[in-house]
Amino acid sequence: MKSVFASLGACLCLPLAAAAAGTEPLQNIARAAETAVLAQLPPSATATANTIDPRLRLAACSQPLQTDPAAVRGAAATVTVRCPAPAWTLYVPVRISDMRMVAVLARPGQRGDVVGADMLTLQTRDVAQLPFGYVDDPASIEGQQLRRPIGAGAVLTPNDVEAPRWVRRGQIVTLIGRAGGLEVRAGGKALGDGAEGQTVRVQNQTSRRVVNGTVTAPGVVEVRL
Repeated sequence: MKSVFASLGACLCLPLAAAAAGTEPLQNIARAAETAVLAQLPPSATATANTIDPRLRLAACSQPLQTDPAAVRGAAATVTVRCPAPAWTLYVPVRISDMRMVAVLARPGQRGDVVGADMLTLQTRDVAQLPFGYVDDPASIEGQQLRRPIGAGAVLTPNDVEAPRWVRRGQIVTLIGRAGGLEVRAGGKALGDGAEGQTVRVQNQTSRRVVNGTVTAPGVVEVRL
């Protein structure tokens, strides 16, 4: 079998006996590659095969073209297009675009800033070009806080925000212990940070005992008695 390389990294394996046969239209190959990619993407996405070298001559396929599952990586994919008879294989690069409305910071934010509706705006961006993800529902992150400084116009990712920390390391908190109808309260010193529902270690200020408790409100940690 003889191998030749098409432009843009496409690789062709073509039998010598097929050289005299009719040629397969390159647009058919491109369409097959695009269809394979779109099958793995949401309806909002588009796929465009890279231009195949027009000098390429592939034997006309006597059967429907076959494709392997596309190897999608962000805004790019590579599709293996095969002809069963006469046998040849071509690797076709494909560009992906997916334009959607995403949450963008309307003004600069600092670490610890609580995200509110006034901080956010929706803008159209190509999410295929956003390797770290994005947020398409601003309401889903309102009330959370920024984990790092972020400039105006930046697309927010899920990793840019976190639940507000209701307890901070070194903070004096209220320890609440409950057993049946009995409730005991004491002061304690938080030994770590904690958001709602998280477990933190707290040192009882009276007994000096260190216990694990659940953050249930700002400055409040509940423990099991």
